[in-house]
Amino acid sequence: MRAVGENGKGAVVCRQRRLWALTSAAVIWGFALSLAGQGIHAASRAMPAAVPKARIPAYHKHPPKGPLPHALPWREFAGNPEAENAYYYGERIRRVLYQLPCYCYCDRAIGHTCLLDCITKPDKHASVCQICLKELLYAYRQVKAGQSAAKIRKEIIEGKYEKIDLRKFQTPPHS
Repeated sequence: MRAVGENGKGAVVCRQRRLWALTSAAVIWGFALSLAGQGIHAASRAMPAAVPKARIPAYHKHPPKGPLPHALPWREFAGNPEAENAYYYGERIRRVLYQLPCYCYCDRAIGHTCLLDCITKPDKHASVCQICLKELLYAYRQVKAGQSAAKIRKEIIEGKYEKIDLRKFQTPPHS
């Protein structure tokens, strides 16, 4: 049995309006979610390596001329072994980190000028950012393999750091 309006099309019009309202709500919800993904922690979800990066974040092209700030103490991150490892190993390769971009785009969000800032600034940014952690640990491995800062930078821009499995860094470093 079908409800009939004045012109016999009342039920059809009502269903069309409901469908239009549901479709509009879904589109608005999807748009809102995409805007929410613009935040710094949402940006921590790594993009697939095949997606070209729209903009290379800030970094220093040449080695530093003077002394660099030290990383925050790695023991400060007890209970977060990935951060402990990143801060521990990052301290040992500061001159390289100074020359690397950070693809969480913290240069725009919080004013960092290179990957080194992620472990030296009091905001403790790298401790909560998966992208920073992966880039830091990738850079350390590449330095240990004898790679130059320029080569590591090129590979970070290509997205090779995304293959770092943070589960392999569950044991705190030893000093």
